[in-house]
Amino acid sequence: MGAYDRVLVGLDLSETNAELILERACHLAQPDAIEVLHVSERLHTHYEKYHPNQSFPNSEVLDEAIKKEADVHLERFCRPFGITKHRVLGGHPATVLHEQTEVNVDLVVIGTHGRHGWRLLLGSTPNAVIHGTPCSVLAVRINDRSAHTDGPYKRLLVVLDLTDESNQLLIHAQKVAEATGATIEVCHVLKNRQHEDDAARDALRGFVAGYDIGEDALLVTHGQTAAEIHHLADERGADLVVVGTHGKHGAELITGSSANAVLHGANCDELVVRIVA
Repeated sequence: MGAYDRVLVGLDLSETNAELILERACHLAQPDAIEVLHVSERLHTHYEKYHPNQSFPNSEVLDEAIKKEADVHLERFCRPFGITKHRVLGGHPATVLHEQTEVNVDLVVIGTHGRHGWRLLLGSTPNAVIHGTPCSVLAVRINDRSAHTDGPYKRLLVVLDLTDESNQLLIHAQKVAEATGATIEVCHVLKNRQHEDDAARDALRGFVAGYDIGEDALLVTHGQTAAEIHHLADERGADLVVVGTHGKHGAELITGSSANAVLHGANCDELVVRIVA
């Protein structure tokens, strides 16, 4: 049983990137619950670069040739994972993804190079995808040194702001943990040192009651939110950070920072949970 029932994966046509992103998607969903898209607003440019001696009678024939070739690549990427649904679409990547997620999609999976510019592998920016996507987004950190993960997620770091909305992050984290066998740690970042540690830790205890989360997994730290999350993720060996966003309402991270700041500096994958008011 997967953590998610319908997953949309955005890929470029890089074999290394595709393998890593699809592997992560399959850790969270069954293959028949996954659909893979390749979206590009520069299909013609790419095709003409690699086929300079070919000519076509009109743009419609060229479009079909481009899509057919790209779909061959998608088929090759998807087959080893048992994924049968894949499509090639033209247009602005973020806009197309938003349109495709309006109905019955509960997770979008994309790739990022993290600290190396956060260039979205679809040719757009992750900010645009996250800001307008009505569901949660998993951003897979592309490691240029390896095409493979070392298996499913093992350690989740969940960032809570101690409001009622924190429960939604824990629900998603629990689903991922059940699907992957990962352990969960939760953290809250205080902006000052005014003896608030005990109160924050008590609040964390209240939120995790009913979850299999021990006392040593409740983390309270101080400082700038994004920087502290990056530090904690590295220190605790987290391979997935779970944060929240209000999505279409400015993508404001509910920890009091911005989702972008957290995502741009992380060394691991990030699950951005779309908060439902």
